Amino acid sequence: MPRKSDPLHNVPENIKPILEDLLDQIGCHDLYSITILKETLKLISGNHATVDLKIMARVLNEVGSGLDVFRPYQAYRKVAMFGSARTPSAHPHYTQTLECARALRDMGFMIITGAGPGIMQAANEGAGYEHSFGININLPLEQGSNPILAGSPRLFECQYFFTRKLFFLKESDAIVLSPGGFGTLDEAFETITLLQTGRNPPIPVVLLEAPGDDYWGPFVGSWMRRLINDGFISPEDTHLMFHTDSVEAAAKHISSFYSNYHSFRYAGKWVVLRILNPLSAGALERLNAEFSDVLQGGVIEQVSHWPHNDDPEFDHLPRLRMHLNRSRVNVLPQIIRRMNGLADGENSKAANRKSS
Repeated sequence: MPRKSDPLHNVPENIKPILEDLLDQIGCHDLYSITILKETLKLISGNHATVDLKIMARVLNEVGSGLDVFRPYQAYRKVAMFGSARTPSAHPHYTQTLECARALRDMGFMIITGAGPGIMQAANEGAGYEHSFGININLPLEQGSNPILAGSPRLFECQYFFTRKLFFLKESDAIVLSPGGFGTLDEAFETITLLQTGRNPPIPVVLLEAPGDDYWGPFVGSWMRRLINDGFISPEDTHLMFHTDSVEAAAKHISSFYSNYHSFRYAGKWVVLRILNPLSAGALERLNAEFSDVLQGGVIEQVSHWPHNDDPEFDHLPRLRMHLNRSRVNVLPQIIRRMNGLADGENSKAANRKSS
């Protein structure tokens, strides 16, 4: 009997020779290539309705298009900016979003929007053509791309909201939410839910409004308190968002998240934080003392060249690994910011010693 580790173990016998021949022709025998071909052939041979095959074909096309657009820019950090398509250019929300995008661009970030008018255009205008991406959505009420992105190779269109959202979060290192309607609120709540449940790597989320405005205030000051009091969320969930009317504070909140933190992954039972510079023994001890209550067991360890199946381009990075209580995954942003603070403090002390 074939083992479940064999990627061909559940392939119907009538398509197994076709699959093996295709794999030989394209020269790909890795697990994920085999799985994509296997599932595609199973779908085609599964007697599904034409409309269902049409959906799957469109999804594969959209995912492939998005991967092609973003592939040349994997080395750049990116921020997705959401907000109303109906905001006029003279509105303070437009100006605030434009200035925030410009500040982030100047810090080295690229900007991703939904490519439409209003807040989306403000963000692309602030970032500029060369630093902007657009993921448009095909709607019954036609929405073309904004003029900033016209003709851009970093612009593509989606038929489905879920594929569009996939790329917003897959490619973003931070989220900025300006005031908006149902779509903006949907993007806000989905992002926060994915962070709260650990289904998205930890990233900064900024609730941005113009000075003197109070769009996000009732949510942060009233609804969040009600959710905590009723036991629907935990107090730590408030740390998943940062509420501000300051462009400088918003940009700093995002950039500081990556002062020493690099990236995240799961490795079996372990949560792994890749970092730019190793922590001293004293800093690691302090980190453990402050966050021991969120661990399932053991301690936060500092390791190198682990796990062995990690991406080769990250092999040089030190990392922290921990057996985190998965019900406390919402604490990860706090762990990351505290780790950054400890590392930054040590770097400042070292710099002072050199200058004295």
